[in-house]
Amino acid sequence: MDDLLADFIAETREMLEASSGELVAWEADPTDRARLDTIFRFVHTVKGNCGFFDFPRLASLSHAAEDALADCRAGRREADSRLVTAVLAIIDRIAVMADAIEAGEPFPEDGDEALIAALGVSRETSPQTAPQDEAETGLEGVEDGSEPDQTPAAEDQAARTRRSDAAAAQRTIRLPVELLDRVMSGVSDMVLARNDLAHRLRQAGTQPTIDGPFERLTTILSDVRDAITRMRMQRIETLFGALPRLVRDLSAELGKQVMIDLDGGDVELDREMIETIRDPLTHIIRNAIDHGIETPAARRAAGKHEIGLLTIAARQSGNTISIVVADDGRGLDEERIIAKGLATGLVAAANRAHLPRDKALNLIFEPGFSTAETVSNVSGRGVGLDVVRQNLEKVGGSIKVGSAPGHGTTFTLQIPLTLSIIAGLTVECAGQRFAIPQSYVEEIVQGTARSLDLTRLGEAALITFRNQRVPCLMLDAVLGLPGGEADPKTPTLVMLRLASGDLFALAVNAIHSHGDLVVKPLAPAVMRTGLYAGSTLLDDGQPVLLLDIANIAASADLVSDARTRVLAPRGEAIEAAGAAERAMLFTDFAGRRSAVRLELVQRIETAAASAIDRSGGRARVVIDGMILPLIGLPDTPLTQPRVRLLRLSDGACEVLYAVREVEDAVELTHALAPVPEDPLTEAITLIGGKPASLIDAHELFARFGAPPEAAARPRCILPEGEWARAILAPLVQAAGYDILSDADAANAEPGAVAILFEDTYEVAQALGRPLPRQVIRLRDQPEAPAGSPTIYRYDRSALLAALGKAAKDHTGRGHIGEAA
Repeated sequence: MDDLLADFIAETREMLEASSGELVAWEADPTDRARLDTIFRFVHTVKGNCGFFDFPRLASLSHAAEDALADCRAGRREADSRLVTAVLAIIDRIAVMADAIEAGEPFPEDGDEALIAALGVSRETSPQTAPQDEAETGLEGVEDGSEPDQTPAAEDQAARTRRSDAAAAQRTIRLPVELLDRVMSGVSDMVLARNDLAHRLRQAGTQPTIDGPFERLTTILSDVRDAITRMRMQRIETLFGALPRLVRDLSAELGKQVMIDLDGGDVELDREMIETIRDPLTHIIRNAIDHGIETPAARRAAGKHEIGLLTIAARQSGNTISIVVADDGRGLDEERIIAKGLATGLVAAANRAHLPRDKALNLIFEPGFSTAETVSNVSGRGVGLDVVRQNLEKVGGSIKVGSAPGHGTTFTLQIPLTLSIIAGLTVECAGQRFAIPQSYVEEIVQGTARSLDLTRLGEAALITFRNQRVPCLMLDAVLGLPGGEADPKTPTLVMLRLASGDLFALAVNAIHSHGDLVVKPLAPAVMRTGLYAGSTLLDDGQPVLLLDIANIAASADLVSDARTRVLAPRGEAIEAAGAAERAMLFTDFAGRRSAVRLELVQRIETAAASAIDRSGGRARVVIDGMILPLIGLPDTPLTQPRVRLLRLSDGACEVLYAVREVEDAVELTHALAPVPEDPLTEAITLIGGKPASLIDAHELFARFGAPPEAAARPRCILPEGEWARAILAPLVQAAGYDILSDADAANAEPGAVAILFEDTYEVAQALGRPLPRQVIRLRDQPEAPAGSPTIYRYDRSALLAALGKAAKDHTGRGHIGEAA
């Protein structure tokens, strides 16, 4: 019976925690009948269990709550704050009694009658004298308020139901955690072996006698893996379930209005870890409501909505869980924090002027630190965030804080996992493969530079993606890998969404596959780099490193201090974004520091000096197949082989500006002094303490801007057939050619390039038919005969090389050269 009682206590707590959250959500939307039915079933199950274990006081309390909810289900009363508060009070009392049962202590004295009376149950029969209701007799569908007749058969059926429930409850066992760890590790190794076998079967080709059993084995293994994982893992929504109740009660106590938004409840975490972070998360939420979110009057005065928003999001990255708690309150007062630090000796007066903002904000984690002016039930005692950090560090976790004054505060909790199986995406950079947790992947984008508008800014980059300016990281630069630079014309980008809501792009060389990855921790020295979250094996047995997306983004300052982009209204976000104008700073060939407004810069190009055409009195160059005007060149011949170009656009016209060096994207924070004597200079301003000339965009485009003009493209004649249309044509077009069919060969210009199969070429020569001057000959076999000038039809690199050589010969006959 002791085991049954322990199960009863555990089950009661789980159901009560779940029903608290459902009640708060139901209060916000009383028309949600499905949620009401769920709450009713929770309370009814608790009542039935209490009756089975002979706890009449618990049964009486739960029966009273059940009757109140039944009135709502039958339409006899409407849900309101008073009813929800009364039901929550009953739930709290049942939870206290469950604790007393577990501890072997007597129940708290009295108070039950007042709690039941607060429900205002409208039924004529009281909970103590009411007969067994419709739900207990199996007639749960009766909702008209009439009591069904109690027959011996019905009573026997109810008794059998309770006995069967009790028997079902006995089907539980207790296992040592070490044994579960061994089983989980074994299943993880089985997943790796399955992936390796799948890879070998794909290489061997279709084998019906093996493929069918292997598919069944895969299904069985997936089911076993899920069951074993659930033994130790638990969805974090079990932790989130109690938070709406916490927010509701605390905001009501403090006279505030707060709405909670939960995301990532499907993320799974070790059961023990959930209990470890329960108290730290609760304290952070209490601090956010007490210190961060303002009263309705203060929010109205600040131009905000009266209802504050508290957002909690969870994401999994390898063997790490990120939990972000963000509010849209007043933010942290840096000056007040520093003043308190000076008063308590945490900050030396000599270091006050040079204290970085992040270190100043981290003072709130020091023991005994509090900026509260009065001591209340919620805060003011200086015991809290230091304990939060200590508890997280004990399990290998960490906590960070960021804040934007007037917009809110963000706490980011990093919680480690020792072993996990996650969905991952495999990418390639510089010939090496890496894995990315699929929970971060928003979208995979591959397109032309024109469609993505990729702009390089030194080591960083920006892209305009669906009318949104998004930062872009080059994976080769992040990891320090030579030879992994993404193709600027056809970049492959993985759009990643962080738990904070920030979006950024990661440029890679190629995308390979996605699937289940068994993630294991790395050596501490490797983990401390902040680049990797663990290691895993691909289905071919190749070991790869799992990227730590959250830390990589934080190191590149891509995580906003607060979730203003998510929480702020769109108008406010646009207004905030336009508060400080930005410009591209560069040095021209005359040695002057100049700047051009950043919204004009499409991207930064590089062109070969030999590709610049100065004939006709105006310099021009071809970029992406378009002829564009070029300014900014020195009067003397260029000495360097390549030139950096700012590609500027006003939406209709474009112009290239040749520069000696691109410095950085900067903010125009100082006054702009007009320069009337120089029409091309809008103003002089200070950037980095030195003067710089701001280019007058209006005058620039009035003088030099021109609509892009399509450059003459080389043409290629393809052989007839489905293979040429499906396989060969996209490759030739990507190399910059216009396609001509074999039927158009007679009308083709003399400089057109022809691709012919070797047998067709030999027949044409034997019959004396005219052939284009440039012919690329293909063969069907991988191995070339001795001395044969042919190319294997699937040798992509050789085909591209031959097309590139032919294109150079084409441009060498007087056409403007393409930028390299």
